Amino acid sequence: MKTAPANQRGSALLIVIWAVVLLAGLIAGMVATGGSEAALTSNMINTARANHLAAAGVQHAILALLDPDMRAKLLKQSPTEFSIQLADDATISIRIQDSCGDIDLNWSPPELLRAYAMTAGLKTAAAGKFSEAVTAHRQASPHASAAWQSVRELGRLPGIGGAEFAALSPGLTVNCREAGADPHRAGVAVKRALLLAGTNGSVSHELAYQVESRATLVSGAEVRLRASIWLSLDDGKPYRIAAWERF
Repeated sequence: MKTAPANQRGSALLIVIWAVVLLAGLIAGMVATGGSEAALTSNMINTARANHLAAAGVQHAILALLDPDMRAKLLKQSPTEFSIQLADDATISIRIQDSCGDIDLNWSPPELLRAYAMTAGLKTAAAGKFSEAVTAHRQASPHASAAWQSVRELGRLPGIGGAEFAALSPGLTVNCREAGADPHRAGVAVKRALLLAGTNGSVSHELAYQVESRATLVSGAEVRLRASIWLSLDDGKPYRIAAWERF
């Protein structure tokens, strides 16, 4: 039997080695791709679960608000916060706030808007421009009582950057539909604004609420939802969700 020359045997061995290297690289790539796809699928599942749990938190808050006794108990101090711990250590954190403790962009008079902007940290001139811009937008809209659909829309105004928005947004709403704010449900900046504007505010009608729900899983996945709720005196439809957003 003839034996292949040494140089041929060496070439064949080199080809085999390269084939093994390429095959190993291909297998490693397939494993890595499979692992990435598995991780991506796991992340999607966790995010979807967190989203459903956050939505469940909103519904839990609505059920509490529909019970007059529970609502009175929860809202002795607004906002009120509580958490639900699940068996797998996932947590749902819920925050309920009477929307009429805030200043409504669609209903509040210019002097109250200006006073609030000043208590929120804007200088006098900037506060005046803010008030003028908010009321001008209302006047330009065919539906002035709903010209502002979201507090986030303030970011479109000239001079309202990230810092200004962060300072202003906590005490503003589009969900109360009253010209004043209830000082018993208001935060510090809103209370100061009422005093500065020379108004006593208005008593809450206790129909409008903002609910924030945050679901956190042990995996680290987290989803936060915010809903604007209106209670109704209609037994057929006891509530409606006026706005729903993820933030």
